[in-house]
Amino acid sequence: MRNIKLFVALAMFGLILAGCSASKQHKDPSWTTKPSNLQVVFTAPVVLDSAKDNCPMFPWYYTPSILPGKDPRPICERDSLMLPDEMKKMSEWFLNNIDNTLKFNSSSHYKISEISKELVSYSEKDVDGEKLRVPMLKSMSDSADVYMVLDSIQLKSNIQVREGAVTTLKSVGMKVGTTVNDNCLYISASYAFYDVKTGKALDYGYLEESQCSDQKVIEHDWQNVLRDLILHAIDKTPIAQF
Repeated sequence: MRNIKLFVALAMFGLILAGCSASKQHKDPSWTTKPSNLQVVFTAPVVLDSAKDNCPMFPWYYTPSILPGKDPRPICERDSLMLPDEMKKMSEWFLNNIDNTLKFNSSSHYKISEISKELVSYSEKDVDGEKLRVPMLKSMSDSADVYMVLDSIQLKSNIQVREGAVTTLKSVGMKVGTTVNDNCLYISASYAFYDVKTGKALDYGYLEESQCSDQKVIEHDWQNVLRDLILHAIDKTPIAQF
């Protein structure tokens, strides 16, 4: 039942979330050789907890432009830190869940480790006419054929208040309705794959993944969002086996 509700929530918010997504990817079709050894490295994830409250004073009143039967629209957003206890050791949680995703979706032998931000430099690359800040390692060990670098990792959660059922109060000639709170989770990161021998950037991009549901956030919800990010990073590469 929970998965069905999550699917419905995602379907309803799909257009809204897709419209604001800044995800950009460069997929190099010439990269066709599966690496025997893959080294995955990531810098420490950052949890954003800024105070934001874009809610009007009376969100339960309807404006004339909102009619029954239309897709639900967010009235406001409130930042809310919704991290389960299992995620208190964030770097450990992040590593374990990358491992769980690659375990079933990677065709290459791999290792994963966290690295210091000081070991990462950046280059600018053009993706669809836009400049993208791509992470790159200052040095790579020849113990791996390909490196996957994950950087600028950010986690955020907020509550979106959207409009529910509408009722017309004939006595006062006004439409009023209920509101529904959706708990939304976001993970974003920059990534790049590098050939160790040549130093060439094979694939790279910036991904934003999200999920909304009207149910209480549990760790599995965060796992879903992180899994989607990793799967979209390795999609259409020789590493993926799906």
